[in-house]
Amino acid sequence: MFNLNFSAKIREAEEHVKQGEKYMKTSFLKWKPDLDSAIDEFDKACTCYRVAEKYDQCRDLSIRVAELQIQKGTPFFAAKSYEQAAQMTQQLQDLPTAAKYYDRAGQLYVEGGYRDSGAILYERCALQFQQMDRAVTIDFYLKSARLAEQEDKAYQAADLYEKAAMQAIRMSNFPKTSELLEEVTEILTKIDRFDRINRIILYRVLLKLFNEDSVAGRNIFNQACQNYPTFDNWEERDHIGSLLDAFDLDDKDLISQRCQKPFFMAIEPEFVRLMKRWIRPTTDTQSSNNAAQQRTTNSTAPSTSSGTKPIQLDDDDDLR
Repeated sequence: MFNLNFSAKIREAEEHVKQGEKYMKTSFLKWKPDLDSAIDEFDKACTCYRVAEKYDQCRDLSIRVAELQIQKGTPFFAAKSYEQAAQMTQQLQDLPTAAKYYDRAGQLYVEGGYRDSGAILYERCALQFQQMDRAVTIDFYLKSARLAEQEDKAYQAADLYEKAAMQAIRMSNFPKTSELLEEVTEILTKIDRFDRINRIILYRVLLKLFNEDSVAGRNIFNQACQNYPTFDNWEERDHIGSLLDAFDLDDKDLISQRCQKPFFMAIEPEFVRLMKRWIRPTTDTQSSNNAAQQRTTNSTAPSTSSGTKPIQLDDDDDLR
């Protein structure tokens, strides 16, 4: 029964296509095609093909409908058709082409004056592609951010630039991440949203440290202390400063110790992953050796009174 229903839907789609083709024809008495009627029939055929899981036919016909909508002068509905074509292309596992169709849909929204719709589309698609193609994800987040800026939605734009930055660092693209976080800082400064700047400054400092440029990291830190009272008064600021001090001293053991503070271990996971490169696994071994040496010293030391035995430390308590 299931296959019979699919067959029926395919036949229904084919009938709609035939009817649509009739509306597209011209004659001596009919100089122009009936675009509205043809589009209506083709849309119905697309629905039937989608239900019947004929994704390639639905994709091709959706693109045709989109081009007819452009010809008709209705870019908003053309964008909707390209969205549908992209969805069908995703079903066919052709992700690069699906991304192109989504991008075309976004362009058509903008051309039609629907920047909000374009921004929403790009942000939604960025989320869909982030596990498949981070370069596409970054591109879509940036396009969404620029549209938000054009609509004077600065806070939303800052959020989107930050999302793009978090994707860039997952690709280990530190320069791009730094560039985007600087953009976020500028936007938040213009709209006086200093409550969000602290975390961004931290990320920018860490990026410089990842690039082994502690001088640049110190400059960002000092400028933030001067320019942003919220950062200067931030209770976690001292942790960042102490980490920079350890880098200034080039003390790897101290760096390892200070980067393991609970504050640093609770930030963006990708930054935590990168910071773990600074952790020295020999620290625990050295501590254990020192503890063992101390136990030996205590056990061999002479008793202070003839009736008192040397204290024997419990191993577990000593290492705890």
